[in-house]
Amino acid sequence: MNAITDFNRKKQIRFKSIDDIKLLREVVANNPFKNKGKWTEIAESLSKPGFILDGRRVRERTQLLIDQHRRENAENIKAKNNFLDEILELREEDEREKREEKDKKEKTENMGKEIRKRALECLTPQKDEEEKPKRKASQHSIMDYLREKSDKEIDLKKREIDIRTEELKLEREKFELEREERRQKLIQEKEEKFAFMELLKKMAK
Repeated sequence: MNAITDFNRKKQIRFKSIDDIKLLREVVANNPFKNKGKWTEIAESLSKPGFILDGRRVRERTQLLIDQHRRENAENIKAKNNFLDEILELREEDEREKREEKDKKEKTENMGKEIRKRALECLTPQKDEEEKPKRKASQHSIMDYLREKSDKEIDLKKREIDIRTEELKLEREKFELEREERRQKLIQEKEEKFAFMELLKKMAK
């Protein structure tokens, strides 16, 4: 009966995170791998009412934690490697796109240079053909100069006529104004003389 009770009590023990930490601390401090008797000492130091341990149980729990840690590390390493592989692919794809874009740009620039070169070759006249346009250009330049000179002279004459016309207009307006002033002055003098004569007549009576 006692054996069954002890078995059930051992089976029902559940390690919490804090219990695992305490266990690992004791394992590090006592190093039971070097001295197997330390497992029992660790079990006794961690045991408490409702949480009774023995050397075998703490050793198995420690091994379980080690296995979990190795498995988690392996999974983390695998996940890390997967991410690194994806990142490497992204970087290689970006570098490949940049190379393709650079090659495309260089190809376009070279094509543009070739087109401009051919266009210049087509537009550049031969030596024999250059002399005729030069002579024609010289003749056109003389004619353009004479035409421009004539236009300037005509424009200057026109401006002189406009200025003279404006001067005559101002002189005529000035003359009309002075004549009106003289007329008004004569009228005023005549009226004053008439008024003076009337005054003399009244005084003579």
